[in-house]
Amino acid sequence: MIINGLGYLGVTVVDLAEWVNYATTLMGAEIVEQDDEQLKLRIDDQYSRINVHKADHPGLAYVGWNVGTEESLQQAIAVVDDLGISWREGTPEECQDRKVLKMIKLKDPGENNVELFYGPSCGHKFRPSRDMGEFVTGELGMGHLLFLTPNFDEIMEFYTRMGFALSEMIHMTALQGYAHFLHCNGRQHSLALGAAPHNAIGHVMLEIESMIDVGKAYDIAKYEGMNITMTIGQHVNDKVISFYTQTPSGFDLELGAGGLVIEDLDNWTVAQYEDISFWGHHGGLRNRPSPE
Repeated sequence: MIINGLGYLGVTVVDLAEWVNYATTLMGAEIVEQDDEQLKLRIDDQYSRINVHKADHPGLAYVGWNVGTEESLQQAIAVVDDLGISWREGTPEECQDRKVLKMIKLKDPGENNVELFYGPSCGHKFRPSRDMGEFVTGELGMGHLLFLTPNFDEIMEFYTRMGFALSEMIHMTALQGYAHFLHCNGRQHSLALGAAPHNAIGHVMLEIESMIDVGKAYDIAKYEGMNITMTIGQHVNDKVISFYTQTPSGFDLELGAGGLVIEDLDNWTVAQYEDISFWGHHGGLRNRPSPE
């Protein structure tokens, strides 16, 4: 596999104070840098996993995928060239900002700004902003995300050639078809792709070690009046018990615990499902209507 995990995200917001409140009150993230233009958030021993930039419009600025080594980066460049995708090398200033040794920048077929990198700055102490345990990262990467795009076949080819393998497909009425879930390490999926009329990011998922901490976060979201876009529930594929809230950047954040880890990547069996959850997760992409 060329890509070995989700490394970091860059997001935009009009008012940085909204992300300060969201990150420290709900997520428990540590603020490691803050000025008038950006905010950097830590959730583990990597210097930062979420970089928040002040902008005129909220959204996703870039996604950093870790390729691990110079050899893998060169393999990625060969794939990108073969697909006819333009790319450029990250400048020393950009690499310093992301705290990585080297990266290339390009747009994937879903028009997402992608940074393929290796050598992140690690070994830092994570100090959560509220009473909670650790996030599940390490060899499993930062978490997972969902991309929506009308260029479904092209984006599937891109990420498959980058080393992702299919975990399963789930039928979603809201997406008028099956979403594809893909893995690049032991995390049951690090990427989900769905066909949609417009390019968009659906959500980002972060996993917490303790189910108790997920429950506490759910209470915080309700007490603070945050926009809970999907109630607590359990997914059928990765078995995560989670809930979703809308971030200040417009897309959703899923916080969950209990994710399935693929122990034998060579012998994984692909499946298909007709709904996303065993129970709960009302208000979002469930095919089954919410109870009255």
